[in-house]
Amino acid sequence: MPLSETETGANGAAAVRDFDIVSAGFHADPMPTLARMRAAGPLVPMKLPIMGKIWLTTTHQASVELLKDHDRFVRDPGNAGSRTQARVLKVLPRTLGLLALNMLGHDDPEHRRLRGLVDQAFQRKGIAALEPMIAATADRLLDRLEGRGEADLMADYCRDLPLSVICAMLGLPEKDHGWFKAWLGGLTDTANVWAVLKAVPGVWRIVSYLRRVSRPGGGASPDGLIAALREAEGEDGRLSEDELVSMIFLLFGAGQETTTHLISGGLWALMAHAGERQRLADDPTLMPTAVEECLRFVSPVQMTKPRFARADFEWQGMAVKRGEMFSAFLSAANADPEKFDDPRRFDIGRHPNPHLSFGTGVHFCLGFQLARLETRVAIERLLARFPAMRLAVELERIVWRKRVGIRALAQLPVRFAA
Repeated sequence: MPLSETETGANGAAAVRDFDIVSAGFHADPMPTLARMRAAGPLVPMKLPIMGKIWLTTTHQASVELLKDHDRFVRDPGNAGSRTQARVLKVLPRTLGLLALNMLGHDDPEHRRLRGLVDQAFQRKGIAALEPMIAATADRLLDRLEGRGEADLMADYCRDLPLSVICAMLGLPEKDHGWFKAWLGGLTDTANVWAVLKAVPGVWRIVSYLRRVSRPGGGASPDGLIAALREAEGEDGRLSEDELVSMIFLLFGAGQETTTHLISGGLWALMAHAGERQRLADDPTLMPTAVEECLRFVSPVQMTKPRFARADFEWQGMAVKRGEMFSAFLSAANADPEKFDDPRRFDIGRHPNPHLSFGTGVHFCLGFQLARLETRVAIERLLARFPAMRLAVELERIVWRKRVGIRALAQLPVRFAA
């Protein structure tokens, strides 16, 4: 099938396209596929594992329009005439169904209410004040690597650091951190429906655990984010217990998973581009722009949560039908040559860098400051401790996960000595 040509079905509707955006091979080198997708148009129809048919934006402009147009595109499919989610939630066990109560699945005014309560709790914590704790955690993890010739940074550093940080932020007991790590390690192939189904019992256990610790006296620290969320109050009152558990689950997953892949992907990019790594060593003041370039170049979150068309209309040259599903394909937006000069180049001094890795609009990522801080500290402490560190295998032997919407390394083997 010629991927660069527009295809239509017998009724004039756009045909589903067969671009590979899931395989390990795509994640290893996404740029050629992203270029073919953009050549096919700013909006392409795809059929993805588990999700089904979905329209993906392929340009920066189309992605911004989708994420900021809250009149025509909604997050709650019920507001677009679909009752599928409501029917699914009715048959799911209550413990799992409550996960849909977090703010990501709502539109205003409900989204505004939930976001306001979470923002209030976050403001009480103060992200900048967490830097000493993050640095101390990084140093503790790096102490374990001293004297070792090689290590897998995914297993020994990149996953443990965000996990420890988000657990500490939430106020979860340190004795439970290992259990969380084991649970999270069980879901690595989100393109496989059976792998997702196998993870359901783990989700049930973790939700049950979070319900217990969310209650007063349940084991969470009174100084943590869980307590702050429980006590946050707005004009419409506080979070219900179900809303609180759902929000904790969201913050725990987002605060750990995506930052893990940003840190590991950023380290991979620096080691894969020796000139830029040396440039950073020569001028450490480039670290803030280096983090932004890691966000753009790696794009650990490949696509946004879906939006749904509220009505029939024409957009980006396509006839849109009410209820159809859309997502901003962030990795394509972040590689759009109309917005970025030479987007295939990893440039730690790139400025401006209007990447969309945190999204835009009212659903802009709540944890953007924390992700930037953790990534900066993680890279700074690691490179300071092991300045001669390099990949332990050839670049083409680095293995990526088969994932939908997440660009994730399977391992990051490194050698510490020159």
